[in-house]
Amino acid sequence: MSWKNFIPVLILIITSCSGDDNKGKLLASVNDAELYEIELKSYLKEQDYNPEDSADLASDFVDQWVKDQILVQEAQNNENVDNDKVEHKVEAFRNDLYILELEQELVNERLDTNITDEEIQQYYESHPQDFQLNDYLVKVLYLKIPVDAPDIEKISYKYKLYKETDINEIELYAKIYATNYYYDENNWIYFDDLLKEIPLQDINKDRFIMKRSKTRFEENGYHYFLNIIDYKLKNTTSPLSFEKNNIKERIINIRIKDLRDQVKNEIISKAYNDGNVKIY
Repeated sequence: MSWKNFIPVLILIITSCSGDDNKGKLLASVNDAELYEIELKSYLKEQDYNPEDSADLASDFVDQWVKDQILVQEAQNNENVDNDKVEHKVEAFRNDLYILELEQELVNERLDTNITDEEIQQYYESHPQDFQLNDYLVKVLYLKIPVDAPDIEKISYKYKLYKETDINEIELYAKIYATNYYYDENNWIYFDDLLKEIPLQDINKDRFIMKRSKTRFEENGYHYFLNIIDYKLKNTTSPLSFEKNNIKERIINIRIKDLRDQVKNEIISKAYNDGNVKIY
């Protein structure tokens, strides 16, 4: 029986395993090293995968375990490998993992993720150098419509948004006929991101944007409509509305760093105060 045929049965056995004391079936061995079902079960618990991928995932795990054991045992038997040096590094790494896990648990218990608009505004005003634009930001209306869609000439006028009611008709039309459609008068996007969606060619980007161009063209079976409603110059400060989520992430990261330092210092101070530390 091949590994991939065996794995679905193996998964069923593992999920019905009576407890962690039962190692289950022996899956592989390399000399004296042995891999049991319980180790595969532990590995699968930590993975985010689709059930249909379980066979491949388990097979890959066993295969990688075998390869690792072969290399580890070869290293252990090689007289040029300094085992004491390796053990020292392993111990240091294990200690770091314990500390990291402890910090993470305590930080998760205390972390406040609520951030006020005042905090965001203060951070934005205090770090203007962090929000310099490297590209134009724009507010746009963009439509991609198949060439066989009806009333194209009507849209050719409406997309220019000469009247407030034009956008309502555009949105209704887009829901029915558009392959792609974007309009958000409150939020900015990078112009270069827009170019990934619309095949604009041979334009002077600076002039095109600063003139707030309105353009229509046909290519590869589609009509494209683009209206530059507003823009922010590159090499200027990015607007707060565009950076709001970015600033929230920054503030939370600062809180996490501060909490890590705080919990470590509290634990260390307590150990000294309780008389658990003796330096000889």
